[in-house]
Amino acid sequence: MKEQFSQVILKPLMNEKSTLLAQEGKYTFEVKKEASKPQIAQAVKELISALYPKNKCEVLDVNTLAIRGRIRRSKRHGRAPKDSKKAIVTISGDALDIFSA
Repeated sequence: MKEQFSQVILKPLMNEKSTLLAQEGKYTFEVKKEASKPQIAQAVKELISALYPKNKCEVLDVNTLAIRGRIRRSKRHGRAPKDSKKAIVTISGDALDIFSA
């Protein structure tokens, strides 16, 4: 079953480290926890072709990290956010405007 890129890539992550990496051609996304590296690479390729049809980009590498939801405690009660997954995708070619401020 083929999934669309919007089902694999949840959102781009914007923080200081990701903006510094974006200058080097590495873009950070929050992805579905069950997504594999080939699925992420295909989804990023489809996303770039949909948003920037004239952009000549190629996905070179995909690195993934599992993010564990940390328990937050308040008096006797605690809550645990859901676990997630982060992908750092290395792209060659033109820069993407998603991460430029």
